[in-house]
Amino acid sequence: MTRVVGELLARSARLVPDRAAVIVDGQTTLTFAEIDARANAFAHGLRARGVEPGHRVALDLGAADWAYYVVAYVGVLRLGAVALLTATRFPDAELDRIVTGYNVAAVIRGPEHAAASAPGPVLDVTTVECGQPTTPVPVTVRPEDPAEVIFTSGTTARPRGVVATHANLTGAQTTWPTAVRANQPVAHALPLGSVAAQAVLLSCLGGQHTMVVASRFTVADFTALAHRHAVTTVCLVPAMGHWLAQAPAEEVTVVPSVKGVSFSGAALPVAALPDLPRVFPNATFFNFYTSTETYPARVATRVDPARPESVGRPVGASAVQVRGPDGAEVPPGTVGEVWLRAGNAPPRQLLDDDGTGSPVRDGWTRTGDLGYLDDEGYLYLTGRVADIVIVGGVNVSTGRVEQVLARHPAVAEAAVCGVDHPVLGQILAAFVVPRADTTARDLREHARQHLARAEVPAIIRIVADLPRNAAGKVVKRDLPALLDTPGEAEFVAPRTDLERRIADVWARVLQLGAVGVTDNFFEIGGDSLAATRIAGLLREELGLDVDAVAILEAPSVAELAATVVPDRKPEASWKG
Repeated sequence: MTRVVGELLARSARLVPDRAAVIVDGQTTLTFAEIDARANAFAHGLRARGVEPGHRVALDLGAADWAYYVVAYVGVLRLGAVALLTATRFPDAELDRIVTGYNVAAVIRGPEHAAASAPGPVLDVTTVECGQPTTPVPVTVRPEDPAEVIFTSGTTARPRGVVATHANLTGAQTTWPTAVRANQPVAHALPLGSVAAQAVLLSCLGGQHTMVVASRFTVADFTALAHRHAVTTVCLVPAMGHWLAQAPAEEVTVVPSVKGVSFSGAALPVAALPDLPRVFPNATFFNFYTSTETYPARVATRVDPARPESVGRPVGASAVQVRGPDGAEVPPGTVGEVWLRAGNAPPRQLLDDDGTGSPVRDGWTRTGDLGYLDDEGYLYLTGRVADIVIVGGVNVSTGRVEQVLARHPAVAEAAVCGVDHPVLGQILAAFVVPRADTTARDLREHARQHLARAEVPAIIRIVADLPRNAAGKVVKRDLPALLDTPGEAEFVAPRTDLERRIADVWARVLQLGAVGVTDNFFEIGGDSLAATRIAGLLREELGLDVDAVAILEAPSVAELAATVVPDRKPEASWKG
């Protein structure tokens, strides 16, 4: 048997032809037999329009086009062509670059925007299959042939195209059923064209399960949809778990049929764990970790209250390593770069070289994530290599800071980024979505108790939500826009030598990475005891005639510097 994507569907269509394969928004339903026949017709329609095996076809379809997408996707692959999963996520200029730069033979669009201009032939998805035979196209497709190009999320940099072969895609299928299996419907609201959505689609097509899709996620609609179709599995991204946990009771339909809920893309927010059983009372919760570049290599775990931040251990033939800058494995507990390997499929490859080089080495693929393994082999993620911020010469992982902030009982979610500053280079800014009343001062004190001085954010903003892409991932490059002045930190660096020296003393006593001259002493964690310690150091090191009362009455570096005058030179031991 040739293990290619088209055969996954063909086998299910033979075994359970009349079973619903895809249900979109509870309205559009396609059976396995219908998708099988229409995918063949779609392949014939493409060939009639000049598309040949090996050609690239962009599936520029939106969330409302899921039913069309499944037919078109399988049809493209049965022709031996390669599906580019652009999925209406790109602006016109980026789509133009992809279509022209990658020699795309055709762009498939839904009926709502088929008339929009694009380089190359634009085909309306509704017309390609019309009048075509439903028999298989006489083309031989091999497991090693390219099947799809999927694009990275682009949360920190330009999206990259990653090529997956049929072997990459079918490698996650642990079994190939030879008899009828019981239906275990799966519900999701994952974005079309994402690696998580592809994994669910292929698992359902090959496993004879009904895939119930919500084209957009709201708590009320999604839980009602899952309940109506008595789904047994739900697949979400962590942001959706946060929204489910935060939703008022009147918006939630309890779904007792669900036995398993999986989260992919990142670990489930710890704060959401206690609230999710009210939605899925009979479910077990799982974290899955993979990436666009590494799938089907993956890590998974049943969410364990003893290690809620772990994304688990390798699944099946997958393997994980954590390596240092020299490429060698590091001991348990040591943070390094995460590498994954799929033992049952070859590594994926980049569509082209973007200047960063191939992420593949000896069958292992670099994920770009930072993390560590514990003594039992459980993986913990601490951030992205691209998210390292240098604060005062110290490398800080924003992921670690986010994890610590998320442990505060009043925090639902946290995102941290580096903000450029003309004097200090970079400082940390934290953006917190609360689940209960809290203040920046409370959060900073919590951070001081668990983080090194350089890791404590200089700026903390409490916000209603975080900027996300279609996959629900936080887009960190958009975080600075949440500051009062877009793109700039509300942080005033020391302007004089005296302000700089006073700010250094404040930062040491308050265990902060940086202190701005307008920061309020009380808001950044100061109290009477800290004021007494600061006053002593200012007298000892800078020769300032100041006491604790003066600091409490002039609660910023700028105000304090304006009220005091050094009466002697600072000690030579002071380090600026």
